[in-house]
Parts: sequence; structure tokens; C-alpha cells
Amino acid sequence: MTIAVLTHKPHSYSSIRLMEEAGKLGVDCQLVSFSETALILKEGIVKLKVFHDKGVRKIFSRPKTLLRPILLYALSLTRILEEEGFYVVNPFKGFMNTLDKMITYRNLCMRKLPVPDSILTPSRESVRETPPPFFLKPIYGSRGRGVKLVESVNVISSLEAHGAWVIQAPVRDADWDLRMLVLNGHVLAAMKRVSNKPVTNISQGGLGEAFKGDEEVMELAVNATEALSCVFAGVDISFKNGEAFILDVNPQPDFMGVEEATGVNVAREIIRHMLFKAGE
Repeated sequence: MTIAVLTHKPHSYSSIRLMEEAGKLGVDCQLVSFSETALILKEGIVKLKVFHDKGVRKIFSRPKTLLRPILLYALSLTRILEEEGFYVVNPFKGFMNTLDKMITYRNLCMRKLPVPDSILTPSRESVRETPPPFFLKPIYGSRGRGVKLVESVNVISSLEAHGAWVIQAPVRDADWDLRMLVLNGHVLAAMKRVSNKPVTNISQGGLGEAFKGDEEVMELAVNATEALSCVFAGVDISFKNGEAFILDVNPQPDFMGVEEATGVNVAREIIRHMLFKAGE
């Protein structure tokens, strides 16, 4: 049975690593760009270009994260693939639950999972009226892009391009937080991200090192992915006064930094999951 890695970035680290590990395991794996796909409706028959042609039944999907029509196409394609009987990671529901932070944080709160005190709003007045310090985040975004630590009301005027914001209380005592990679209800790897900047993302200059998490922290990461219906996700966790908080859940995390820092072969575990955990 053929597996497809469906992506907007065929030459990215994650795409290349998945193909490498599939080859080592002797798995038939196709690298498919979203630009190659099409939904064809002809004489009342629905056909999915590429997938039906190549015999693909299992798909590891990494849609583009930018809020553009191609993202909506990718999400719609994910839903159609599932309805056509394909096994897709992540599922449509998982992507929708993590598409913007409003749905993400609400769902986590509904499950009584700890998130920082936050206000999610398009109101500029709410931003101006909130006493610093606080983090100001785009309500939609990833990789730490657009995240600012506001320590003075004087800088707020320069941060009004987001359209809608998350105003969030700081919940980090030290200069580090955690990135936990979860696959199918298990923590694959835990990385400590260290930075002297407000944002610790590796893509923003943070440094990664292996971290041995306790059972409570690992359970929190797993519960977060389950609350959002994700099979594979990166869960960011910070600590304040000994209490853990979920900062974000990313449904398509990069794993270059995690593999390098921890030595865990994330790509191999994903391919194994696609082979053995998915229904045939």
C-alpha cells in the first residue's frame, strides 16, 4: 500500500526525512505537492488526481500555514480525502481545531487544561486598556511570527497590523520552555528550547536540547493533542511558579530541531505509524 507525503514544500527538511526513512523501511512512499492535485468531477463521478492514479490510501499532510486560498483548498481536500476513505494525518478536524488560537484555547479550556489567562479580540481598545506586561500574538500564526512581549503601552501603536489578537499573560519563569512532539497518544520526543528573547522558537533563534519530561508533563501534552483531535502535533509548554501551561499546539511541527537535539528519529516513527497504526 502506498503512502503519500502531501506538502507545499517538497524540498523541506521534514519532507526529505520522511522520504529517506520510508526508503530505509522499504515502504512505497510518494512525495506529492498540493499543486499536483485536483478534484475532478466528470459525468457524475468524483476522481482525486494523483491519489487514485497512484494507489495511495494513507496520507501524511502538511498544508501551507499562510492564510490564503491555497490553505482553504488544502483543508477542503483533507476533508474530501477522509470522506473518500483515505487515512489522513492530521485529520480535517485536527487542522480546524488548531487553525486559529481562538478555537485552540477554547477547546483546551473546555477540557480543563491549563492555558495562560488570555483575551482574544479584534478590539484595539482592549489591547490599549490591558496593563503591561503581556504577550501580544496574532490570533492566526505559527513559528513565533508576530509574537511580541509588550512591556510599555507606548509600543502598542506599532503592533496594530494583526487584525485580531491574543492578549496573554506571561507564564514563563525562566529563559526556556518545552516543545513536546506527540504521535498517536504518545510523546515521541521532548525538547527544551532556550532563548534570552521572549520567543523561544528554534526558527526565531532559540537553542534546543534534550529534555526528560516527567509523567505529568507528558500526560498534559497528550491530553492537549487529544482535546484538539490531532494525531501528530507539537505541544509547547511553559512553567510559572511550578505550574505548567499550554502555550500552543501546532498540527504540523517542524522536527529538524527536535531530531538534532534529542536524537529521536521522528520521521521513522511517523512512517511506522502510517504503516501499522492506520486501518488498512
